[in-house]
Amino acid sequence: MASQLLEQQEKLRRLVDEWRFRSHDLLSNLRGDPLGCPSPSATPPSSSSSHPVRLHVEPLEHSDLSTLLESDNVAVSKLVMVLSYDCIEISRLHRSASKKLYRQLLLFGHRSSPQEVLLEGEPQKAFGESLSLFMELYETTSRMTAVLGNLVKQLNSIYSLHDKNILRPLNSVKNFMLRTAFEALGDGLAMFTVLDEILKQNSHIKSHLSLFARMLNKVKLEVDIFGITAVDFDFLDQVVSQLQKLLEVGLFQRLLQSESPLHATLEQVRCNKKFIDVCSSCIHDGLSEILPRLDTWKEFPLDRRKILQYVALFIFFTYASAEVPEKKVVKLLLEMLKLVPLTYVEGGRRIILLDVLKSQCHPSYFSWPSIREVYKESVVMKRNYLTQLSEKHSRDWQAIKDALFSWITSFQSTVYPSSEMLSEAWIRFHIKQIMQGILLANRLHMLVISMLDLHELLEVPIRREKLKSLCHMIISLKVLENTFQIKGAGIARSLPHIINIIQADIEKFILPAKSKLQLEVVKVSQTSKLGFLSSLTRGGKETDTRLTDSLSLVLISLQLLQGGGSHKRQLIFSITLDVLQSIGYLDIDFLRIRKFIRRLGTVTDFQNIVEEVTNCSFLYWRKEMMGNWLSMVYMDVSRFLWLQYILDAFSDGLWLLKLGRVGKATLQSYEKEIEDHLKNEIVAPLCRDIETDLRLHVHSTHLKGSVLVNPKKTGVRNLSWYLQMKPLQLPFKFIDIRLLMENYLNSAFYNHSAMSTYDWKIYSEMRLLAELKYGLALDDIHLAENSMDQDFDLNEIVQNLHSFTENYSYNIIKQIFIERVPNGQCRKNLRVISVDRVAASIALHGLRPISTASISVLKFLTEMFTTLSELLQDKLVQSDLLKESNFWKSDKGTITHPSLQQGELRFFLGKLAFGDRGQSFLEQLQSIISKVGNALGLMRILLAGSCRYSCNNSRFISRARYDMRFAESCMNLGFVEESVTAGKIMDTAIEKYQSNVKIESFSFLINMFLKELQCSRYDHLKDFFAVVPSLIANMIDSKVHCMDKLLRRDHESGNMFCLYDSCIMGVAFILKVMGQEKSFDELNWFASAKKNLEGVSPSEDHSSSSEQRRGSSLVAWMLWGQAPSASTEVQKRAVDKRRRCRKEVELIECGLKVARTIMS
Repeated sequence: MASQLLEQQEKLRRLVDEWRFRSHDLLSNLRGDPLGCPSPSATPPSSSSSHPVRLHVEPLEHSDLSTLLESDNVAVSKLVMVLSYDCIEISRLHRSASKKLYRQLLLFGHRSSPQEVLLEGEPQKAFGESLSLFMELYETTSRMTAVLGNLVKQLNSIYSLHDKNILRPLNSVKNFMLRTAFEALGDGLAMFTVLDEILKQNSHIKSHLSLFARMLNKVKLEVDIFGITAVDFDFLDQVVSQLQKLLEVGLFQRLLQSESPLHATLEQVRCNKKFIDVCSSCIHDGLSEILPRLDTWKEFPLDRRKILQYVALFIFFTYASAEVPEKKVVKLLLEMLKLVPLTYVEGGRRIILLDVLKSQCHPSYFSWPSIREVYKESVVMKRNYLTQLSEKHSRDWQAIKDALFSWITSFQSTVYPSSEMLSEAWIRFHIKQIMQGILLANRLHMLVISMLDLHELLEVPIRREKLKSLCHMIISLKVLENTFQIKGAGIARSLPHIINIIQADIEKFILPAKSKLQLEVVKVSQTSKLGFLSSLTRGGKETDTRLTDSLSLVLISLQLLQGGGSHKRQLIFSITLDVLQSIGYLDIDFLRIRKFIRRLGTVTDFQNIVEEVTNCSFLYWRKEMMGNWLSMVYMDVSRFLWLQYILDAFSDGLWLLKLGRVGKATLQSYEKEIEDHLKNEIVAPLCRDIETDLRLHVHSTHLKGSVLVNPKKTGVRNLSWYLQMKPLQLPFKFIDIRLLMENYLNSAFYNHSAMSTYDWKIYSEMRLLAELKYGLALDDIHLAENSMDQDFDLNEIVQNLHSFTENYSYNIIKQIFIERVPNGQCRKNLRVISVDRVAASIALHGLRPISTASISVLKFLTEMFTTLSELLQDKLVQSDLLKESNFWKSDKGTITHPSLQQGELRFFLGKLAFGDRGQSFLEQLQSIISKVGNALGLMRILLAGSCRYSCNNSRFISRARYDMRFAESCMNLGFVEESVTAGKIMDTAIEKYQSNVKIESFSFLINMFLKELQCSRYDHLKDFFAVVPSLIANMIDSKVHCMDKLLRRDHESGNMFCLYDSCIMGVAFILKVMGQEKSFDELNWFASAKKNLEGVSPSEDHSSSSEQRRGSSLVAWMLWGQAPSASTEVQKRAVDKRRRCRKEVELIECGLKVARTIMS
């Protein structure tokens, strides 16, 4: 046995190495289209736990029957071989049907909505696409019919007593009890009953087949038109005709018709009293063994399937026997119907056992009084069963939870030293844990599916507490599945040792019998003076024959236990035990051995069994529960971890649909339904509650009378747990609740801020609170603050630069433009243009409008310099500027003299009127320079907006490792010449676009105008610096006068604020490009003005003439050069005005320094 174990480990190692070498190809295939149709050879996914690369362990058998049953006793070997072949073939066909046929037939023609109307020709097309399925159905049923006929024939020959023409095997056996063979017979018959129930529930099959056959009748008249040969059409017509005959009556009933191979044998069986008695005894013994375990902790996963086997065997019994069965069998059958009135097949569809008996049993069956009473009370039986389940659920649910918690803790936390791993004690404990987990999962699975189905069948509403406990059971099933997945690799690694341990336990019961038989053989050999080999030949004495047959069967059993424990070996071993028990020569505990065989079958097939008992695909038929359970989980934050398990449970329905080969539209519809339920029941309420929580916290600080709370500790509920979850995994996508929450809040805050911009500050606080309380990374609200009008059309501004520079004022510090309101207009809102709005415009329209705008600004500045040159070419202005320039060149030593001189110059320049509107020279000069400053400010905002846009986008752009052209990349990748040509065209287009999109900088503007203004036609601007002090003094006077008007009650509505940053920006630019910055600094005008404003006496004559009052500002500037007045009376208003003038001088000086810094 040790050598067998080492051989199995070596095979497993080679298998792992083979998969490791093929991993590269497997992973490359995974990069294909996930929604594409799988290849015909591809294995469909088996459950929701399926993964692209998955380890599945199951013992396989490579030896044939003759090798496994090799023995010198030919009669024994032949008997076991014949029965084993039939049983193995029946098991294979039944497994194949349960894995493929059941689900596909159940879901044939299934649509996302029952009300969906098919177009004309769609049913025929659907049946034609699934024709291979129905051919497989025909082949499987035909093969199963033949094998069942052969098995019944073999059993009939074994149990024949009076027919001398039939040679009975093993005459030493008087009473055969071949329970395994009868169970196999019931297994095959159960396949027909299940298929009949599926065909009865799915009406699409027969209707589509009828339409397809009708279509063939029409095509038969015009075969040549459809491009099909007569031979192919005749073959197709024969297949359809056979399918119609197959489905015309029930599959089980067709099994008993005269054309069936089983019918002739059935006639012989009716005369075989022994066969009928053994069949009845097998039904009784099987049900007696299973019924005490049902709905208990000891129920095995295959027990419900065996009930269906015994029901099918009982139906066969009613046809094989013309007599009423024994009362004990009928009583046990009625007890079974009361205890388990229904069962379920793959896909979660119910099969009502009473309906199966009613539709399949022999007509004489309904004449039994007890059966008639049961049919009358069928509804009561179902209600009683639901009541029993509810009582057991209430009684056992807490115990189930405790057992589940203990098992998971034990199964996941069991740690052994490496030296004790795979020891016998560890393996036995591992077997116990595996069996406990499987039985616990099976118990939960049957409770959930039965209670949900019965509540729907009987239309009984489910209470909220029971609904919550059912949800908890679903979660427990998925937790069990996840636990087995985590430990799956460890179980697979220890599986050969587990099989070895169980087989060794079985050998302990058989080895003593072997020793006993060998001693008896030796005694008989000594008595007859024959050798051991001659004793194995069949002798004449009955005792010797029983001895040799028993020894042969024992040796075959031990030989079967030396393998890997495959399902094939288990079936042969069970049949061998049945024959050995029938001989009755040995005192062996066959009941204990059968328990070990059942445990061996459960452990070797643990992966398939775990998938079956933890699969929640039955929830596809209970989709209405999804919304209820998700809403319950959302209301109870402590159960937020259930969310992923609930989605996994309902996602099992997707694998059911895929195994059923439904259309892509049905799959996508169910996927959308799962996603919509999640968003409607979890994401949408969570978004709404978090937004409400943020809103209440923020408004509590702004609304009067509200109680201040700590926003990080106080709230309706703690909703942050949902935001800390990992992205929810669905079979078709990931759903990140945190990301959806961030997207929702970003959209909500932006929309609310856009619709009511006066609340932008409230939503900014809510955004910050969301980051602090919930840890959400929200985007900035990219809207212009303090602005009502959000329209910003850069093209319109560029086309009307004159209007823009006249109607807006530039703020050099905040880099914003504020709209000017014409006099006489009363407006509550002003338009504001900021850097953020320029960046938003770039994000919407690209950089090309910015490049066009920079070119237009250059043209506009050139035009303004021309206008300025024309204004300064006036003779009176030239003469005054010339006098001032000469005076300054002649005497540079007096600091106070320039102030007086500039005051006189400003007085005379202020009296000069130009234009139709009667504006003074200084007003027109200020207007032109302000336009220049606005144009420069616009240029500066455009540059800053471009930088802001680039900075925002740089977060999402990864730096390329290689900066290659498209054409070069195509050549390196070996593309065809057409692709290389297309790459060259793309490179040319990108270069052309990059050359056109160019934004000029300030240094370019300054250098261009430095060259432009060197020509002789701008010589009259060489003394521009001399008029700057007068211009500044006029701006200060205007601003102080405007501020005085604001203090009056009767001031006019209109533009009540004065911003001169535009003019200061223009002055700094002109001084820079004219090279007069040093000349202006040498005037030392700001220091002189501030000094004189500090030293002027507050005494002024209030009785002066009106001319003096109108020119009061001029007198104040004239007094800068005088000595301080010694008047005793200080006028507060005059002092305050001078103080304000000094502040304005300082502000203008600071602004000019900032502007000159920008120009540097």
